[in-house]
Amino acid sequence: MSSLRAPIAVTVEVRAAGRRASNVGEDGLALERPAPFERGRPVVITFAMPGGAERVSLNARVEAGAGDDDEEGDREGRSTGGRELAFLAIGEEDRERLRGYVTERLGLPEMPG
Repeated sequence: MSSLRAPIAVTVEVRAAGRRASNVGEDGLALERPAPFERGRPVVITFAMPGGAERVSLNARVEAGAGDDDEEGDREGRSTGGRELAFLAIGEEDRERLRGYVTERLGLPEMPG
C-alpha cells in the first residue's frame, strides 16, 4: 500500500547515522542519499516532526528508491543501501501525526482515517 507523500526537510537518524529525508508519508519516508545499510535490512529510525519537538521512532526496512541503481553492490556483490525506508509497523498516534502533517503540508482537505 502506498500513501500520499509530502516534502519534508528534517534530519533522520538511522541507528547511528544521520541522513536527511526528502519526503514522508504513512507508509515510509525517502532519504536524500541511500542509507548505509543493505537493502532489506530492518532498522529503527528516529526523527522530529517539523515545527515541534515531537520525536517519532519507528521500525522500518531499507528499500530501493527512485534514483537507486539496482546494479550497485559492495565488493561481495551484496546490494547496498536504498533511499526508501518503509515503515514495518506504525501506531495509530504516529499514523495520525504523519497524516496530519501530509494533509497540512500539501494543502489537502482532511483525509479520512
